[in-house]
Amino acid sequence: MSERTDYIKKFSTMVVKAAKGTGLFPSLFMAQAILESGNGQSSLAKIYNNHFGIKATPDWKGKVVRMSTREVFNGNEVYIKDGFRWYEDPADSFKDRVKFLQENSRYKKNGVFTAKSPEEQADALQKAGYATDPNYASTLKMLISKNKLKELDSISDKKKD
Repeated sequence: MSERTDYIKKFSTMVVKAAKGTGLFPSLFMAQAILESGNGQSSLAKIYNNHFGIKATPDWKGKVVRMSTREVFNGNEVYIKDGFRWYEDPADSFKDRVKFLQENSRYKKNGVFTAKSPEEQADALQKAGYATDPNYASTLKMLISKNKLKELDSISDKKKD
């Protein structure tokens, strides 16, 4: 099995559970986790349990780790040091990703929670400014397709209690 396959298997239940009842597609959730954590292999994910690259905003009350990160500004790729949220365990990262999106009005305003498909949700995330990479949405869509992540959406649908 590959690192990615292992990662998907390990965190699928956590993704489905965290997305339940939120309007967020588990397939997109998992695609983001794969991309942002490097299949769980980035030091941000492995050491600091941050699987989504969520930065520490001034209102963040938890621990912070400063790390180098790639950003794209005006078409130019740059590396900067920035503060990221540090979680006690991966589950906290998955729950906080939902909370982060729900508490930032720009995500609701840009249709993240009303998207009709994971692909539409990827576009809404990009439009809302989740990442600076201009290819962010297309990369997420490719990950969803290539890894058959929509299977997570159907698992989620079947688990409505």
